[in-house]
Amino acid sequence: MARRSVQSGFSRLTEALSDPAREAMVSALFGGKALPAGELASLAGVSPQSASAHLQKLTEARLLSVWQQGRFRYYRIADDEVAGLIENLVNVAARADDAERTRGVPAQLRQSRTCYCHLAGQLGVALLDGLVCRELIALRGREGSLTENGLAWCRAEAIDVKPGRDPHMRLCNDWTERVPHLAGAFANAILKRLVETHALTPHRVPRALRLTPKGRAFFARLGVPIPF
Repeated sequence: MARRSVQSGFSRLTEALSDPAREAMVSALFGGKALPAGELASLAGVSPQSASAHLQKLTEARLLSVWQQGRFRYYRIADDEVAGLIENLVNVAARADDAERTRGVPAQLRQSRTCYCHLAGQLGVALLDGLVCRELIALRGREGSLTENGLAWCRAEAIDVKPGRDPHMRLCNDWTERVPHLAGAFANAILKRLVETHALTPHRVPRALRLTPKGRAFFARLGVPIPF
């Protein structure tokens, strides 16, 4: 009798991520940016020819998406589900060598940073705590939903959430703080608004975000103490 295969196919994904150059490329894109192949080659420390092969492997595994603009091809994380996979891998890796990794993290990254398209670090954790404490979201396990009070808050803060549609939200373990922050479409909408209004601006440290006076006012309205 033939054995039934129990393989789910995830080895194809782990193989695509197993090379240091490909890990560097995915990490560079994890801030939500779309970057051309040449820039990714430079960040990964490989030749353009080698970068092309690496990027092809990542796109074939559907970890990255690509589109053409003029003569340039731009790459980004394929979707929020792939971002969640990468987040989990980062968390597992951080657990394996927590003390060493934490010592090497710049203070600006620990304070406030992008995690794919949502807010992470101490400020991301504080945002989640504020939303829960004010009952703007309701958590069920690791999933969440927007309350009526939350919908009113979104309207007041001009956060782009459509009434009658429950934006997906989930908990994501923060690899520096070791407690969850909020991920998913709702968290993405909050970060988008904070960046658009210059409440958060890019820092010179890649992926780090600088909290401006407008940002401090936003978190004050939410009743969230700034942790730094």
